[in-house]
Amino acid sequence: MSLDRIIITHTAAEKSERYLTQSQLKKVLRESTGYICRQASPNHDGLYANNKFIMRGEFFGQSLDIIFAVEDDRVVVITQMSQHSDSLRGRFYEFIGSSVTTAIEYTE
Repeated sequence: MSLDRIIITHTAAEKSERYLTQSQLKKVLRESTGYICRQASPNHDGLYANNKFIMRGEFFGQSLDIIFAVEDDRVVVITQMSQHSDSLRGRFYEFIGSSVTTAIEYTE
């Protein structure tokens, strides 16, 4: 799968006044790098979806978390928000890579 088909949910689009526009979000997912991880629980296998990820980084001058899901034929941006959690490193987050393509490869 490629990044040709990126869908922006209504929730993510509504936040464009505070954060990134739809075109900026698509550009970030296609071209930028960040810290990409997914929620995980070492004691509860399968508790969190394997296709839902967090991309943390500075994009267009803003420190953001972009929540997205990799589906069969598309990537869906669920929401975007300021970085609320102090750290996405630790036992409840699994590091995936630095680009959205690594998240796509993870789900395949």
